[in-house]
Amino acid sequence: MPVNKAAHFRFDIIDECLRNTKKKWSKADLLQYINRRLALHYGEDNQISLSQLRYDLENMQSECGAPIEMYREGKNYYYRYEDSEFSIKSIKVEEDDLVKLGQVVSILQQLKGFSIAGEIAAIVARLENRYNLPVSDIKTVILFDNAASYSGAEYLEDVYHAILRNNVLKLEYRSFKADANSVYIIHPYLLKEYDKRWYLLAYCEERKEVRVYALERIVSIRVLAKEYIANTFFDAEHYYDDFIGITKPKDASQESIDLMFTEVMAPYILTKPLHHTQQIIKQYEYGFVHVRISTIINQELINLILSFGKEAKVLSPGTLENKIKFIIHSLSELY
Repeated sequence: MPVNKAAHFRFDIIDECLRNTKKKWSKADLLQYINRRLALHYGEDNQISLSQLRYDLENMQSECGAPIEMYREGKNYYYRYEDSEFSIKSIKVEEDDLVKLGQVVSILQQLKGFSIAGEIAAIVARLENRYNLPVSDIKTVILFDNAASYSGAEYLEDVYHAILRNNVLKLEYRSFKADANSVYIIHPYLLKEYDKRWYLLAYCEERKEVRVYALERIVSIRVLAKEYIANTFFDAEHYYDDFIGITKPKDASQESIDLMFTEVMAPYILTKPLHHTQQIIKQYEYGFVHVRISTIINQELINLILSFGKEAKVLSPGTLENKIKFIIHSLSELY
């Protein structure tokens, strides 16, 4: 399990002690020294218990591979490094580790708008130089279907950091349907990618609700010195579980939607479900398949169904079937 910044600080103190072979470190001595350093750095209210010290020692062994051993002299027990040359600050990086990091960089570089890929690439380069392991020539084996030129990518990293730092943003925004720019004070919560575009879910002070903003329609953003309203409105991890796409109509609820796919499309639907709720109701001998999903009806779902053309048919509910029929009729009039 990854450790936090405070734990790393304690690890450094313990490492410093155990590298000092001129002193014998009992558990009580370690605890006293660590708490003295913590008090100087964080204040008197941030000291640790004996059980936390024991937990830290175990974590240093599992997380950092620290060769900590307990030995006995007389009636007393002390701690030391079995390898007196060891330090958690000089852990050897293996070539395989650098190769994996390089592969991560190759993947992240495809994500437009983030500088983190370049930062990690620089770390890999420094490690290569330090350990003389020339492994930066990573073969590209994964490609994402990214838009060639995505408007709004320039705001992606700023919004990402605003969410992490609990920043309130002043957003100048222009909807495709608007004749002029609008200004909103927003509290950003979640970035979501859909169909090669990025969207931001944020609480809007003017509208008094959580709204969706497309990054491509942002004109400018500015950080404000205001108190941040934490997200108590939705569960970010599961917000998109009950619908497809990005749009969640107000007061909408999940509905059972039955669809029939022809033998041409059936293999694709069976191997790549439309939604995590998809059930196979019936597979016919002639190749057709009847599936059911439980989701909110929104524009993205309608667009998805229409994208299958004549290879898909809505069986129920009637409201969705009628919407599809109306769109198809409107399309036929264009031709």
